[in-house]
Amino acid sequence: MTNPPATAAPSELAFGLVRAPFGDCVDDAFFFPSDQHLRALEFMGHLLWTRARLGVVTANHGCGKSLLISRLLRDLDERIVAAAVSKENIGPREFLLEVLRQYGFSLDDNDKTDRRRLLERFLHHQASMGRICLLVVENAQSMHPSVLEELRCLAAVEVDGARILKVLMVGQPALNHVLESPRMAELLARSVPRFSLSALSEDQTAAYVAHRLRAAGATDPDALMPHTLLPQIYSYTAGVPAQINRLCERALAWASEEEASQVTNSALERAVVELQLHERVPPSILRLDSRQESKPAAAENARLSVVMQGLAPQDIAMRSDRILIGRGEEADVRIDSVFVSRFHALIVRHAGQDLLLDLGSTNGLLVNSQRIVRRVLKDRDLIQVGPAKVTYLNPAAVQAAQPDPGETVCFARPGLPIAAGEAEGSGTVIGFGRLEG
Repeated sequence: MTNPPATAAPSELAFGLVRAPFGDCVDDAFFFPSDQHLRALEFMGHLLWTRARLGVVTANHGCGKSLLISRLLRDLDERIVAAAVSKENIGPREFLLEVLRQYGFSLDDNDKTDRRRLLERFLHHQASMGRICLLVVENAQSMHPSVLEELRCLAAVEVDGARILKVLMVGQPALNHVLESPRMAELLARSVPRFSLSALSEDQTAAYVAHRLRAAGATDPDALMPHTLLPQIYSYTAGVPAQINRLCERALAWASEEEASQVTNSALERAVVELQLHERVPPSILRLDSRQESKPAAAENARLSVVMQGLAPQDIAMRSDRILIGRGEEADVRIDSVFVSRFHALIVRHAGQDLLLDLGSTNGLLVNSQRIVRRVLKDRDLIQVGPAKVTYLNPAAVQAAQPDPGETVCFARPGLPIAAGEAEGSGTVIGFGRLEG
């Protein structure tokens, strides 16, 4: 089989995209704010502004650890001096040199300075200036024990009996075994806060693909990547963003090679074979025949009633399996207000249910007067998006036999602006799971 060109440019031109939708990119527009990624950022921020000295974030390869670190470091202010080390195959002196360089020192490889002593003096000076020193260590599970010993010594530096270096260790799940070794016992004298970053769920995978395509300039992601292919994409990639990117990029390239107007089943299958993903899940189980697939009756009559002061009411039929709500021109439900984010929320249809997802909006969502991050919509649910009131109307909506275990209610978030209709000082609790009663 002859592979199409490895670059994404031909598929961009063929489908009218302005950028590669599934390439490596740290642009804000391409960041998909899943609830677990937002919680990971909150966890890392919590480490900075509490008395905690050490935090651990673990995730399987390709789940977005490096992207989270870059976003964390980019948003720090002048009160925090940060260093990030990701090199794995280095010795203890090289590790200390890398940390010094990250903190702004200019040292040659052959410099004979006592590097640990220099770092200790630097940490003492920054503490005296009232600054917070943060050291982010990525891929810590692969580092040599002697490097971890240097890290342990740095973390133990104290001023007036208080440790002054905050350490964020990021790695794969094997990092937990490293931290539980006797060598690290002194560093972990107390319980250490840990966060495990999971892969995307099936509905998040669908929202992720649509989000990346829109960010690259696609006006109708469904037309380019049909929803009937998304269960296959999820099954072959297990919801790992890096794998989703690889598979979708190659599927676009094959579709361009076929001169098709969208990604076809054959283009996806050729990409799966090329990337050797076909042995993961039997294709006979995953392949969907569009002739056999019919929309549930609940999907036919669903609509949104949009009311905003000063404008005529809108009645929007939900004919697509994904409805984007936001301020941008590409939104299916456009709300032109400074209180609404460009990509504010997304409604994804699956198995006859409509799932509402907050896309990391600045001012959040209110559903029936409760701040919501995720919710399976019910008939006559009132969604408040900035100044707009959106009523979900669907008498035939399919309700799950069991409560949705992924429903997420956000009562308030430190630093998050107060949503319209929400009382000032209403709490600082994020609740994950359903509210009983």
